Amino acid sequence: MVVVMQEGATEEQIQRVINKLMEMGFDIHRSTGVAQSVLGAVGVKPDFDHRDIELLEGVQEVHRISSPYKLASRQFRPEGSVVQLGKGVAVGAERVVMMAGPCSV
Repeated sequence: MVVVMQEGATEEQIQRVINKLMEMGFDIHRSTGVAQSVLGAVGVKPDFDHRDIELLEGVQEVHRISSPYKLASRQFRPEGSVVQLGKGVAVGAERVVMMAGPCSV
């Protein structure tokens, strides 16, 4: 699940949401941008009603994600990720990188 906090949400509001999600058994991954924080809540809770979180102060929207690779999804990290591999090679930047390992032959 992805919880998008409102722009200008206070640290207290964000911490209250994190605490509530942890009480429910979720593992939390926080991504803080310039103006907004996004919380990734990881865990399988099929009977969970995400509207309980939407009602908390400071929450802008909540998205349930049932697809794999939640932490790498655009819903969790819309600004994208760039991984520096060294020698000027970056994965996730503007240029396409093709790579192969011994299992790809």
